[in-house]
Amino acid sequence: MNSHRIPRLQNELKKLLNITLSQKVRNPQLAWVQVSDVKLSKDLRYAKIFFTHYNNPAGTKEIRDLLYKTSGFFKKQIAGAKLMRTIPELSFQHDNTEERAAKVEALLARIKDRYDDDDDDYDPDIDLDDLLEEDDYDDFFDDEDEDDYDDFFDDEDEEDEEDY
Repeated sequence: MNSHRIPRLQNELKKLLNITLSQKVRNPQLAWVQVSDVKLSKDLRYAKIFFTHYNNPAGTKEIRDLLYKTSGFFKKQIAGAKLMRTIPELSFQHDNTEERAAKVEALLARIKDRYDDDDDDYDPDIDLDDLLEEDDYDDFFDDEDEDDYDDFFDDEDEEDEEDY
């Protein structure tokens, strides 16, 4: 199957479902509900629809139930658009990316507060080259170590030659 086909279909379904939600579905409880992503199975039989809702007083579970009740209308719209030969079974899942992003930002803010710039001991931008001098590098890379390194590989080369 063409690798470009599924992403293109997913994008077209997302557009179609958002237009359907915003212009054709007359349920006020689905106001401000938007399709954020569509994932199709490889055989195109199943579509997982990810949705978000902003400024909507209804809860996520209630919105999901309403979307399931409206899935017949969505399928009719997909069939009318003639995007696909077979109409996939639709499942709906809340996209909690916004909530996860808020949690990550809160966690990063806590870490930043812990390592505030007022603390002179901690500097995330320390450059090791500024702290180490030339002599420190020389001690770290001692000449004897290089000989051991070369000897190690010389021994392996001899063993490899014996195997042939």
